Amino acid sequence: MKNKIFDLEEEKKKLVLARLNTLRPESKVMLGGSKEVTVHELMKHVEDGDEFGKNIIKAQMKMFQVLASGAR
Repeated sequence: MKNKIFDLEEEKKKLVLARLNTLRPESKVMLGGSKEVTVHELMKHVEDGDEFGKNIIKAQMKMFQVLASGAR
């Protein structure tokens, strides 16, 4: 059996992109208080792996943890 290299960060990126892909690309999301971005823009940042994209991944992973724990 071959060893597979498991890239956790890449898997997180795929998971977040799959979730964002369920939304309409032109839908807008408010960030902070005044910044508005489209889902398409969020996906681009995640795909590029820039600092903003990494923050999106962190936020989405926290959301997944809350959902998985059943917390309300």
